Amino acid sequence: MALIKQDRVQLTPLMIPKSPDFDVKDSQIFKKLTTLPTPEEVRSQAKAQHLAGVCPDDRKTFSITVPHVRPPPVMFKDLGLFVKWGSAVSISEGQCLYALGQLLKNHVPVPEIYEWREDGDQTFIYMEYLHAQTLEQVWDKLEPDDRVSIFCELRTISGNLRHLEQKPEESFIEHSTSSPLPEAGPFNTVQEFHGWFTFLYRKPMPDPYSVPIEPFRQDLPDDSEIKSTHGDLHRSNVLITRSEPYHVLAIVDWEQSGWLPVYWEARKAQYTADRNDEWSTKYLPMILCQFTSTWDPWDYYTTAMGC
Repeated sequence: MALIKQDRVQLTPLMIPKSPDFDVKDSQIFKKLTTLPTPEEVRSQAKAQHLAGVCPDDRKTFSITVPHVRPPPVMFKDLGLFVKWGSAVSISEGQCLYALGQLLKNHVPVPEIYEWREDGDQTFIYMEYLHAQTLEQVWDKLEPDDRVSIFCELRTISGNLRHLEQKPEESFIEHSTSSPLPEAGPFNTVQEFHGWFTFLYRKPMPDPYSVPIEPFRQDLPDDSEIKSTHGDLHRSNVLITRSEPYHVLAIVDWEQSGWLPVYWEARKAQYTADRNDEWSTKYLPMILCQFTSTWDPWDYYTTAMGC
């Protein structure tokens, strides 16, 4: 994986297609096809996939009777196509893949984005199908040297992602594609963001202002830099080759990506794992600066939220 040599790569809102229906006509798939499966064809394939006992993502389940909020993605292997869809899917993830493909190609590996569509309350993101396996699937089988090699690649990728920047005069916290964070933002300053984050656990209270003391608020650094962030760097979101020599093919699931405080990537990655697990204690520090002073406030507020 190549290391970016230039100081910064700027992403501005004008670079991102805003249409709810967008085809990336210069992508590889449109060199052999003129159209992609319709949303209805994707739904039909999802049902056929389910009846055949195929589930591309074990974390998600398909239901014939309930609305499709976060159903398993759909594969069209003969077309080299992978479709992420559902009412909880947002075009902002497709826009993020588009931006990374345009600005950080060969530096931050992601599936090539082909198209996104909105159909009723559902969004469909069409992207490249990769013949790969997740790091989570093979973690226990990897030799220590293989793990270190993969994590050296991930460190380079993470560093490259941090080269993606906003214009200084447009610096704020939000999705990378200028979409608001879920139910919040954009925030003009890190201090505003921290104010929102530390208030979340109070919201369900009958009187949210009845708790006068914030014991860890001062430990969240309001002078933190704002950086481009994946937001869910979990082993299940790292795709690697199926055979040796193992290397990273892509980072996937960018739905939580955004412009966030520099420490956020490390805290979120550790949040999704056991802090005492070797993944957290040995390997994550190979990729990300740990910002250990933010551990306690993060734990306090996420626990208070019931996370």
